Amino acid sequence: MERRILVVEDSPTQAERVRFLLEGEGYRVEMAANGREGLRRVQSAPPDLIFSDVVMPEMDGYAFCRAVKSAEATRRIPFVLLTQRSAPADIIQGFEAGADNFIPKPFADAALLERARRIFEQLDRQSCEGPEQEVTLQIGDHRFVVSAGKAQIVELLLFTLEDLARVNALLQARERDLEVKARELEAFSYSVSHDLKAPLRGMEGFAQALQEDYADQLDDTGRHYIEMICGSADRMGALIDDLLKYSRVERRAMRWEPLDLERLVRDLMADRQAEIETRGVRIELSLPFHQIAGEREGLQQALANLLDNALKFTRTVAQPAITIRAEEGDGERVLKVADNGIGFDPKYREKIFAIFQRLHPQDEYEGTGIGLAIVQKVAERHGGRAWAESEPGQGATFYVAIPKEEGGPRA
Repeated sequence: MERRILVVEDSPTQAERVRFLLEGEGYRVEMAANGREGLRRVQSAPPDLIFSDVVMPEMDGYAFCRAVKSAEATRRIPFVLLTQRSAPADIIQGFEAGADNFIPKPFADAALLERARRIFEQLDRQSCEGPEQEVTLQIGDHRFVVSAGKAQIVELLLFTLEDLARVNALLQARERDLEVKARELEAFSYSVSHDLKAPLRGMEGFAQALQEDYADQLDDTGRHYIEMICGSADRMGALIDDLLKYSRVERRAMRWEPLDLERLVRDLMADRQAEIETRGVRIELSLPFHQIAGEREGLQQALANLLDNALKFTRTVAQPAITIRAEEGDGERVLKVADNGIGFDPKYREKIFAIFQRLHPQDEYEGTGIGLAIVQKVAERHGGRAWAESEPGQGATFYVAIPKEEGGPRA
């Protein structure tokens, strides 16, 4: 007996491939470009088996399956979804629609043909033994009807195992790629910290030797050149150090632990006490909670960068003031560092977190353009976010929000 199979697929290339495979096995194949056309064909001449894509125009595979399974005349036609959507929610949606089986895309030719062969074997067995009993399953708020036969259960298990094997292979490949990249980053960091800084140390040493031993033989222009060489070497060294810090943020393992926030902030202030006292900077703390969970080195680095920024950009203010606050948010804790410094145009509030982005000339305010990029990276690695608010001449406020718990929700 010639078996009739309806293939519903909106991709002409994929449809032709499936048709060629099935006709090569002796099946009679009919084609439809979407669920609506497929439903018309089913209603006019019910096939023995349906293979259907999920994402299609006019009527998708779920709606098409639901329409086929809701009619008494067609509800027992085996319906197989060909799909790239294999998340649990997508599978449950397919079950609710009434799908009997699934084949994940991309699929091997042999897998499609074997699935068709087993389905027809099951149909032949049912014609001799009678239709299999159906049972209603309830999973959470989802309710659907499936056959209780062993064959269908095995098919569904096979689909699940095939998909898990595919995902596991992808994860293993991704893990191998990450290991290779980690080794490359380690080699790069070693090269930067040793090989690239060695010429800088030589340049700086010779410039200092010229300054100390030959200063009296140089005119003002010569001495100015030496100062420029030393300054450039210092800036390049600072840039390399900051790049290494940024790289370490990416590579460092995320080990969450409870931290004493107030002590962390006060230790940072103590390290900068000389500048704070010399300039008369007023610092206000408002920390309603003292404990915060996170990765110690990352949070310490982010807060240090924000405090250093606040100190730097209040240098021209007569009465510099900095406020460090902590607030509870929706599933997150928000740290704020505000100052009354020069501020910036709010149109740059996204740009300033990009690496190497600076809003002020080097001769006005030193820096490498990496500090705020580190702040954002630390926030993102915690599953949080960083942002800023400011107006020119009105100071600036920087925010870092992280979930209250590892893997917690983001606002």
